[in-house]
Amino acid sequence: MSVVALSKKLFALPNARILSVIYLIDAIFSFLLDQKALIFLLIITATILCSIKLLSLRFNLRRVLFLSILVSALGNLSFIISGSFSGSFFLLLAVMYFCSEKGFLPSAFASAIPFLILEPNYYAMLFLCAVLFFIYLRILSVRIKNSTLREFVENFVKFWLTNNPEYAEKILIKNSEIFKGRVRCLRMNEFKLISSDFHPGPFRNVGGAQLVNFLELPNSAYLHSPTHHERDPVSEEDLKKICKALNCDGVEILPMEPFELESRNFKVFCFPFDKIKLIFVSGKSRIDDFVIDSENFVVDCHNANFYGDLNSEEIEEIRDLVEKAEKMDSEKVSMVEGSFIKLNVSSESICNYISAILLDYGFEKFAIVIFDSNNIDLSFRKLVEKRFAELGFKAIVCSTDNHSKTGIRVRESYKPAGVCKEDYEFLDLLLENAKKARFERVYFCYSESTAEVRVLGNVIKEIEDIAGSSGRYIFLFFIFIILGFILSVVSKAI
Repeated sequence: MSVVALSKKLFALPNARILSVIYLIDAIFSFLLDQKALIFLLIITATILCSIKLLSLRFNLRRVLFLSILVSALGNLSFIISGSFSGSFFLLLAVMYFCSEKGFLPSAFASAIPFLILEPNYYAMLFLCAVLFFIYLRILSVRIKNSTLREFVENFVKFWLTNNPEYAEKILIKNSEIFKGRVRCLRMNEFKLISSDFHPGPFRNVGGAQLVNFLELPNSAYLHSPTHHERDPVSEEDLKKICKALNCDGVEILPMEPFELESRNFKVFCFPFDKIKLIFVSGKSRIDDFVIDSENFVVDCHNANFYGDLNSEEIEEIRDLVEKAEKMDSEKVSMVEGSFIKLNVSSESICNYISAILLDYGFEKFAIVIFDSNNIDLSFRKLVEKRFAELGFKAIVCSTDNHSKTGIRVRESYKPAGVCKEDYEFLDLLLENAKKARFERVYFCYSESTAEVRVLGNVIKEIEDIAGSSGRYIFLFFIFIILGFILSVVSKAI
């Protein structure tokens, strides 16, 4: 289970209208049960509302209603069995602690208020439940690099509740590694193709997830390099360093005849120049992040969406194809004409733009089609290739692997280009622009520089491993809620 998938389990709530109806039903049931039960519900709600200010509780109306309903329901069950509402104290304390910023003791005092108002002599029971929760926090003190699971949970919960990247970035910086990577720019007249050894991720607005957006220039498009999430920059400050390293002045390079190679699972499109080769790696049926070392400008087209990882045999297959392309010779061409299209569009899958770089070598025409998205649906990609072929262009279709919309809504992780109705409309618009494109001679320039920044490194594997085993900690959390409930009931009986 990924971090994003885990968030869908933890933070997906019904809408406010549904919760308001459920809250009203809960209030009626509480009133019919006992007048104290209704008072308990109202005090719980008031306490949560006050905690938004006093404890910096990161709640909106939906969360206030949802937590009030949960605590009231569990409290009413406790009241029916034992005559006390305190069976729900552990749950309220746990949520208040993880979703506020004031720490254990303020959260414990605030959570105890509703129970002490109705049952002032039951403070010993509340103290025991608070100790029980403290034990649970100690269990969460599993080491993850330079931090603990508890610190990660606290910061990521606050991030998901507020959408403020500083919470997530703070803990990622603490566990980051230094990586020195290249920043490349291939300029064609005034249009620029930009790439870097860094990876656009991990998600939403955290660190490198904004990499593509930060490197976007008015007449530019981003190309995804052979890289992976271990090279995700961890903060906005690191993104600024990468942007500062970007230089598109460069030296002139002379074009040579393009060629393509293919193997069982992949195809390579190579645009050679006298000093560098621009090499696109496309997946026939699937492709995702891979890492290979090359002195050339290699692009992971990231254009055949699937859920999983490439295996070692597939990565070796890519490496062999790229090495063959690097060794192949080409003849010089006298001139290349081109036209450049960039449309600022957005959908649930496309982040900021789609682009087409049209190149006419005289004997063959190419279209480098770039979707600013996390990946591309394979059937949609084949449609793009077909539609451009109808205009006389061989299309190389790419995505930027932009993660700025990955998990932007709690209920979904991401959508590849081609799964939204608007994407087909954008494709039609791009094709219309391609039909009207005016070609001019293209002069190519290439530049390369380096940036040394903080990246996720190996901690991403530890985070994913913990997320994968999160079920045991969630299960344990419910066990502790039940223990707190049983402790309350038994203590009242005694």
